[in-house]
Amino acid sequence: MLLNNKFLVADIGGTRTRFAIITRSLKIIFKKEYKSNTGESFDYILKDFLSLCGAKPDIACFAVAGPLNQDRNHALLTNVSWEIDAKELQQKYKFKKVVLLNDFEALGLSIDHINNTQYTELTMKGIDNKGITSIIGAGTGLGTSILYLSYGRHYPISSEGGHTDLPINPSNKIELALYNYLKKNKKVLEIESVVSGKGLVNIYEFMYTQKIKHNSKIHSEIIHAHHDEKPALITKYALQDKDLLCIKVLELFITFYARVARNLVLLTLSSNLIIAGGIAPKILPALQDMFLEAFTVHEQAFIQKLLENITIIVITDPDMAFYGCANALMT
Repeated sequence: MLLNNKFLVADIGGTRTRFAIITRSLKIIFKKEYKSNTGESFDYILKDFLSLCGAKPDIACFAVAGPLNQDRNHALLTNVSWEIDAKELQQKYKFKKVVLLNDFEALGLSIDHINNTQYTELTMKGIDNKGITSIIGAGTGLGTSILYLSYGRHYPISSEGGHTDLPINPSNKIELALYNYLKKNKKVLEIESVVSGKGLVNIYEFMYTQKIKHNSKIHSEIIHAHHDEKPALITKYALQDKDLLCIKVLELFITFYARVARNLVLLTLSSNLIIAGGIAPKILPALQDMFLEAFTVHEQAFIQKLLENITIIVITDPDMAFYGCANALMT
């Protein structure tokens, strides 16, 4: 076996960290998922994975949900208290090469090779591989990236777009009340506070104060659940049409999601919008019903027409970041 024939790749998020051993032909031969927020260190779970994987890769790429430093050898995660240092990992584990990427950079590096089994299209247009592509994805936090085209290949620009200002419509009483609620409760007034897993919970807790009719048993289950489980419960009961409060929360969540995505597309003049992250695949029916309508709203007719011509897809393959990491190691 060639030493460089198998790579160690990882998708390191605020809630889950996933490792894989992947070949040059992009075949995943072993993978394992860990919870990120159990109190264990990153070093602990990396050691555990390496002891189980049955391979000794000497090249690694880690996709990190957080910003990298200018030298791109150190990353600080946004939603879990880990720091990832490429030089330390290289020395400790005898890797010949360690590459760090922002998680949405890794996702971007996989897109040129995407196939139709890995996504669901919300529109009926097909992907335009010649244009700029925007990526947005809500999970534990909110990530964004822009893919620019150069010599027939897309290259990602990483960002921390989830930490930009909260896009409130001041003429909407509910949204203004939400803004004031977040401010009163000392929540950060940024996009991620409404478009993310914790954003779903923030909206739920706010909407409960608005005296919306709700199922008391469902409410009790949600408020007593572990914080990592609350977003899934909210969306589950909304999609099952079992609780009006959950339905209203999901509607407002999708409104913000679409608005932020629309602003990103207009900022970059993208021809494609890719929706990634852990939440979107779980709420596909609601996205198909509500996202497009909210996304194309604009007071100017020619801008609305432009938005109606955007291709929008939802990534359904959870391993896309792995493929992007492998592509980064082979360039």
